[in-house]
Amino acid sequence: MFSISAEAKVGLFVLVALIVLGYMSFRVGEYGFGLKKGYLVNVVFDSATGLEKDASVQIAGVEVGRVEKISLRNGKALVTLRMLPSVKLEKDVEARIKSYGILGDKYVDIVPGTEGEAYIVAGGDITRTERQADIDKLLSELGYIAADVLEVTASLKKVVGSVEGEANLKAIIENTRSITENLNRVVTQNDEKLNLMIANLGEASAEMRKAFAALNSVVEKIDGGEGTIGQLVKNRDVFDNLDQTLASIRDITDKINEGEGTIGKLINDEDTVDNLNASMKSLEKSMDGIDRYVSKTEQFKTFLSYRGEYLFDGGDGKGYFDLTIRPKEDKFYILGLVADPKGRQTVTDTTEGGETTRTEKWERDELLFTAQIGKRFKDIALRGGIFESTGGVGIDYFAFDDNLQLTFEAFDFDNNKNAHLKAYAEYKLFKHIYLLAGWDDFISNEGNESPFAGFSIKFEDEDIKYLLGSVPIPN
Repeated sequence: MFSISAEAKVGLFVLVALIVLGYMSFRVGEYGFGLKKGYLVNVVFDSATGLEKDASVQIAGVEVGRVEKISLRNGKALVTLRMLPSVKLEKDVEARIKSYGILGDKYVDIVPGTEGEAYIVAGGDITRTERQADIDKLLSELGYIAADVLEVTASLKKVVGSVEGEANLKAIIENTRSITENLNRVVTQNDEKLNLMIANLGEASAEMRKAFAALNSVVEKIDGGEGTIGQLVKNRDVFDNLDQTLASIRDITDKINEGEGTIGKLINDEDTVDNLNASMKSLEKSMDGIDRYVSKTEQFKTFLSYRGEYLFDGGDGKGYFDLTIRPKEDKFYILGLVADPKGRQTVTDTTEGGETTRTEKWERDELLFTAQIGKRFKDIALRGGIFESTGGVGIDYFAFDDNLQLTFEAFDFDNNKNAHLKAYAEYKLFKHIYLLAGWDDFISNEGNESPFAGFSIKFEDEDIKYLLGSVPIPN
């Protein structure tokens, strides 16, 4: 019977992989994938805090592009957007940065412009933007407003906060009324110009009457004991409490000046000041250690992934669930479970009467486990550890900004059979979806070799937080 040697199978697999890789490179270079075939436009924001590369670009809640790049231009954030070829932007569109809920990721929202306007060409700029609300600035302005209100209240207290002030206000109103009456008498004896002047003065007098009526209302409320100023004026207990508080503050100040208590020693005793300075230096060193720890914590990332494979020769499916822990950019650990319908083969040798009998047994539908440690060198990552409950090694090659991954694994080194060799390619189709294809156990001497295809889903810990933040919470 005609058969293919193991070396020929390896050569055939490499040839097929090179053909597939060349074809995919041609397709990527000529057409691009997803939004790579779109056109670029630029928009400048005062701040792009929270916005990340590959973030969504939306019009009316529909995704029409992605963030291609974020850089600086004259001290502001230059955001480059890649738009779908079918989407045309009028020159007067408006761009703004928004977020999904409270904990959600940031995205760019575009408000359509005037229909019939000229469109922005590739490489052009969106000139209209909306600034994000600055909470710190709003709080600062509220503080200034509160200070102004306190100053006005203090001035008003000086003017109307006494019986004499109220009498003066009433006298002013009476004098104004008397002046108005005298002017009315003069009007009858004067010409039209004087009549017009008096009319204007009458209007001014009416406005003044309204103002004094408002002031009189404030005085009445203060006199009735309403509000803080009213309580200070009418309520003796409030005044006595304030006086006692000021006396207590004076007492404490005298003790501090005499060097009594902790604050007194701090101000008057140089030894206490020296000890405090030493303690502060020690605290600064501790804070530096905390800052370094926080920096390391920010580098720590975790990833959850599921990979499903369909074996064409056996008609079976294989599932992988992995947890990847990456404490550094170039170092990672993988823990996982593998659901293999073929299970695991166990070989047992039994010797009786000088004769050895070998028994082979398949444990079907057994859960296998994975525990690996890896190190990445630029575009290549090396792995070693436990592969499907056996020892092994693996190598990964990354291309196209990690959107394409080529993998080769070797494990289950047994003297009675060939090692389990596996090679496959994995391509990022969408943000969390990957397609894969390859050849499993391709030098098997037990008939287990099979091409396969499948898909995988991968989430980073930040993506999981976004998904949880987007789930609606029932009232």
